[in-house]
Amino acid sequence: MESFILILSLVSIAKAQIPTFGSCPDIPVVPNFDTKFYSGKWFEIEKYFTVFEIGAICITSEYSDLGNGTLGVRNQQVQTISGQVRSIEGMARITDADGGAKLGVSFPTVAIAGTAPYWVVDTDYKNYSIVWSCTGFGFMSFRIVWFMSRERKPSEEIRSRVYAKLKQLQIPTDPLQKTQQDGCTG
Repeated sequence: MESFILILSLVSIAKAQIPTFGSCPDIPVVPNFDTKFYSGKWFEIEKYFTVFEIGAICITSEYSDLGNGTLGVRNQQVQTISGQVRSIEGMARITDADGGAKLGVSFPTVAIAGTAPYWVVDTDYKNYSIVWSCTGFGFMSFRIVWFMSRERKPSEEIRSRVYAKLKQLQIPTDPLQKTQQDGCTG
């Protein structure tokens, strides 16, 4: 039993941070997802707590369309204590046979993580994106939500649209934490 709890804890640290009793809900995603329009730089505005972002600010994700439903991924962050810029590169592939925005993302340098769900539940491609990740383990699931924007400081209209969509999807907003984007460059 102790081994099971240890493995469950390690996997939850690697993949997601908000533990919830019950399985992952089947949340609808963007249909006919267009990797070309999704490509480019996104700024992380808010997210659920994640271990791999402890002490990080100025978090961005940059996607490049590699064709055939595949995106190159480059995530970057600045560590507040050291001031060092850290980045990681990987790939995201559409896993939905119908072409919806259910992707699996992997980072080759993170051996324990494997492929993690990366579902785009809403985006207008030009202003904002809401990303959902949920991994189930028996009677529990572990969840992350990201609110991404093409701008470091999205308008109140965009913020309202994102929060309305989260409410409609019954995704809790209380766990969302703001990502510091002030004083960032690049």
